[in-house]
Amino acid sequence: MAIDRGTVTPAVFDCWEPERIFKQCAATGPDGRPRLKRAFLARLRYDRDGLASVLLMDGTDKQKSQWYYVRRGVIPVPVKVMDNGPDYFEDGLARSPVGGKIGYIDRKLNLVIPATYDGAYPFKDGVAVVCTACTLVFDSTVTEGERSWYEGGQWGRIDRRGRVVSPFRPWEKGKRFDFD
Repeated sequence: MAIDRGTVTPAVFDCWEPERIFKQCAATGPDGRPRLKRAFLARLRYDRDGLASVLLMDGTDKQKSQWYYVRRGVIPVPVKVMDNGPDYFEDGLARSPVGGKIGYIDRKLNLVIPATYDGAYPFKDGVAVVCTACTLVFDSTVTEGERSWYEGGQWGRIDRRGRVVSPFRPWEKGKRFDFD
């Protein structure tokens, strides 16, 4: 997303919800992160944990979009896409892109595992598969929605505290990863 630096005009975003698009619902703040307008914040549907999600679309290029989780009083936090929506919280954590890397946030939107990975999958049974120096690949044969995965690099598993529980090792094309 755009970064507001000095005389640069802040980027303006539209917000998508299943029933409609809300024009100019957000703009970048002084730190370059989006700020939702109060009127839009008030209409969001918050879950029992006090979270809402919103898809921000670039006001000039609708192809540029990013899902965010929102909590009252907290700057929206970007999250990865899962099933055409915001990443699910699995084992209490969701994937969040920061500066070109991926980390994990908790339901309070705190970055609890630093964004040090080039690729990351959701947690399952207390561990997540992550990779460094890997590349996101999109399936060009899919006609509806999208499907993607990571290839290359070094792969390992981490626990909910970010500790490596399966040592990193090289990716091998066509081989399934079985971690001990």
